[in-house]
Amino acid sequence: MTNPGITSDSQSVSVDNPFPPAARTSPMGSVPFIRLATVELRKQVDTRSGVWLLVTIAIVSAGLITLPLVTGTADGLTFTNFVSAASTGQLFLLPLIGVMAATSEWSARTALTTFTLEPRRTRVNLAKLASASYLGMVLMVVTLAVAAVFNLIGIVWLDTGGSWEINRPIILGTALALVLLVAQGIAFGLAFLSTPVAIVAYLGLPTVWSILSFAVEPLSGPAEWLDMTNTLRTLMSGLMTADGWAKLLVSVLVWVGIPLSIGLWRTARREP
Repeated sequence: MTNPGITSDSQSVSVDNPFPPAARTSPMGSVPFIRLATVELRKQVDTRSGVWLLVTIAIVSAGLITLPLVTGTADGLTFTNFVSAASTGQLFLLPLIGVMAATSEWSARTALTTFTLEPRRTRVNLAKLASASYLGMVLMVVTLAVAAVFNLIGIVWLDTGGSWEINRPIILGTALALVLLVAQGIAFGLAFLSTPVAIVAYLGLPTVWSILSFAVEPLSGPAEWLDMTNTLRTLMSGLMTADGWAKLLVSVLVWVGIPLSIGLWRTARREP
């Protein structure tokens, strides 16, 4: 009687290990990273939750960039201020796409398919990080274009004489802050592997720490180095110094590096 766990060419096949050695993906023949990142980007924008989150970001950004035209003063209607206004909603909401990108394999139960096509799970996670960061930069470019249109509207319609001067430290700082927050969202998603739990942790833990550092006097000193909200605020103000960069690095290591390391460790060992 033929043993169902052994094939004629002695390749081991069983219920627990359904793929023969010849059928497994070799690291040398793995999916190119660009293609992997493109697939991960598509996952982020073609799901119902991803599309609605992008729509929400667009609506919130449109409202925030319109607000200065209605309530702002003529001196405040500048290109840089329009960019800052429109970016506020993105800074708050876009990292949630990073969370969903990181948890998608486990929440949508596609981990078996993904990790069969690309067994190196860290590579898949890096593709998620790259694609989410790319999406953030695309939205930033769109924001620059929309801000230019609104600045032109302010000049023509309200006769503000709006400034076209580009405050590079503020705009580049905002773009970097967006990438770091997206990376933080992915890190929390990988650490918890559950979309609701990761979102609550991403929104709640930094907020709790900020409240504690404000309420408890002994924590105010360490908070200058460990509160990513404060260090990113300094980054987006365009007033970074050597001390500010050092504090930003430490806070990013704590709020991005630690959960990302935990997430990479968990996803490398968790069964699909």
